[in-house]
Amino acid sequence: MDKRMMNLFWGILIIILGVLLLLITTDTISINVNAAWLFGILFVFSFLIFMGMYISMHRSQFWPLIPGIISLGLALLILGEEIGLKGNVAPGMFILFIGLSFLVVAIFHKEEWWAIIPAGMVGSVSLVIFFGDTVGVGLMFAGMGLTFIGLYFVLLNTEEKHWWPLIPGGILAFMGFLFLFFGEVGFGKFVLPVALIIVGTILVIKHIKTQQKQE
Repeated sequence: MDKRMMNLFWGILIIILGVLLLLITTDTISINVNAAWLFGILFVFSFLIFMGMYISMHRSQFWPLIPGIISLGLALLILGEEIGLKGNVAPGMFILFIGLSFLVVAIFHKEEWWAIIPAGMVGSVSLVIFFGDTVGVGLMFAGMGLTFIGLYFVLLNTEEKHWWPLIPGGILAFMGFLFLFFGEVGFGKFVLPVALIIVGTILVIKHIKTQQKQE
């Protein structure tokens, strides 16, 4: 989208916003807007602004994605009660959106592989808010561990091979499975089967990559 199209887009958006505000202030339409809706809409508008900046830069810069998506998470946090989100869902969604902002960076800007780490770490913290107590902590550590293990496989496609993510990944994943094993849900009965599946999957992937190199 070139600069002229961006100006047209923002011009139309601002006109629509101005007309809507005029209709509200002149009582042509009656809308009961409280503080939550006001700030929620402002953060949604902030999300649109950052996304517009990202597109106008021809996606050459990744940084607008982070405050943009976080703004959307803030809108959900503020409007949580208004739209019927119960309990800790809204705070959990906000933390999840922070992680999502980095995940989007990693997806659309593959050279920024480092973004996988904050994406997985912050996203895993949201699991504590969603599930709480021992299960939430176990899922958080497991999620953090799987983040580093996933990073290891992502870095296999780079010129330099990095094995170091397996160290924190293995430790964190093991801690997570310990919490889940001894937790009240009794995930222990799933640990051995899941471990066998993971090990088997790793062996299959290594075999496929070896075959591809030989061809």
